[in-house]
Amino acid sequence: MENLLTTLTNITTYSSKHAFADVCWHSLSRVLASKEADAWTVNERDHFMTFTQFFIRCGDAVFTVKDALLRDGVTDLNSKLVAELVEPLDWLEEFNSALEFDELNKTIDEYVEIFLYIEPQMIESDVLEFAANHFKSFFLTVYALNIEERIGSIRDFHNN
Repeated sequence: MENLLTTLTNITTYSSKHAFADVCWHSLSRVLASKEADAWTVNERDHFMTFTQFFIRCGDAVFTVKDALLRDGVTDLNSKLVAELVEPLDWLEEFNSALEFDELNKTIDEYVEIFLYIEPQMIESDVLEFAANHFKSFFLTVYALNIEERIGSIRDFHNN
């Protein structure tokens, strides 16, 4: 398993915490304001808002954990950081446990497709494709981090 700092650094290279949140809010609000979303049922809108919250909280948690690893000069979680980062780690665990991989992948693809359809007039299509691929890669990587397993192994180590 690659160390956590390397993985988080790789997926956060192109942005800061605040810029990432701004891009997510902008992109996701554009999807919600689209003609396609006008046809959504109440349940589909609720599903979208739930995913939006997951995306924003998860992105914030990733940057918080990465910043703490850098601050402490470590490459992986340790018992001190697990105790300190309870809330962001809970968000990452919730993101991972509340979703099935296929559902996450399908949902991201749907939102990206809408976004790519509505934005071309404003932004060059290559830039949009890059941003959309990064968005998808970011969240699929976060899903694959196995945060719960990483935390469990730290707790197991310290309980023995």
